[in-house]
This record gives sequence, structure tokens and C-alpha cells, in this order.
Amino acid sequence: MPSNSLSGAVLAIATLSALAPQTLSAAAASADAPISVRCVIGLQNVKSQSGGKLSVQSDALLFDSHKSQAKVAISAIDDILLGSETTQSGGTAGKVFKVAAMAAPYESGRFLSVLMWTKVDILTVLYRDEKGGVHSAVFEVPQGQAAGIRTQLIAAGAHATDPVEQAQKETKP
Repeated sequence: MPSNSLSGAVLAIATLSALAPQTLSAAAASADAPISVRCVIGLQNVKSQSGGKLSVQSDALLFDSHKSQAKVAISAIDDILLGSETTQSGGTAGKVFKVAAMAAPYESGRFLSVLMWTKVDILTVLYRDEKGGVHSAVFEVPQGQAAGIRTQLIAAGAHATDPVEQAQKETKP
């Protein structure tokens, strides 16, 4: 019986430590506050998979990581696309789950790995550089926050295709 209570305690601690950052990040985000995101690809002078803060300013979309910064002028944005993705979490929560999965008896570690999957929003910004070249920047945003960024960008003057219109374009041969 002690091994069952031990595995239950490990499962409870791992679950709480994984859910706490998600709850805090959603509660801390307001309309104008910078949001913690990952730049998957597409910004000049920013390495792929860089984490940082994304904010909408009066004239630009600003991504600021610890090592680099990138601005996309609002007037240069041609379209803003939204999507969703399921990814495996990492960081401290991932380490806790891996340790708990190894220590869990009777192959219950497989169940713990299911808890590591989280949903995120994908924000894609299509823009033009100073020379007219077309680029896109892809961001991984906490779930439920990409639509707010899109709304802020449109309010600031960015161009965006209506999602219904975009779906119609994609289905036409």
C-alpha cells in the first residue's frame, strides 16, 4: 500500500507543478502587457525557437528576447493567421514528469507522459521588409491569447484577411 500512496503523491505533485505555470500565464496576461511566446521562425536577427516577450505597440509588433530584438512595422503587415497545435511541454515541468515517470511503479510512467502535452496557439504574421520582400514570422503563443494579439494588431492598423474569406481562398482550386 505504501507504494500506491507514494505514486499518488508523485502524480499529484507532478500535475500541480505542470498546471501552475499555465494558470499563472493566462491570469497575468492583460490586453496591453507583453506576452511570453516562442518565435518558431521568421524574424531577422532572432534565432529559431527563441523565447521572449511579444507586444503590440502603436507602430510596430515587438519581439524581445534576452539576446535580440525584432520589430515589424504595423503598416508592413499583410496578413495575420491563427491556428492551434498540441505540443509536449518541457522546462522544469518536463523534468519533474520525467523523474516521476521513471520512479512510478508498474509502468504508470506512460500515463504521466500523457499529462505533458499542452495546447498552444500559433500566430503567423505575413509582412514585407523595406525592400518589398515577403516574409512570415511564426509564434507559439499560450492557448487563447493569439486572437487578442490579432485584434490588437488590426486595431493598430495592420491588414488582415477575414478568417471566412481566407478559408474560401484555400478551398478554391
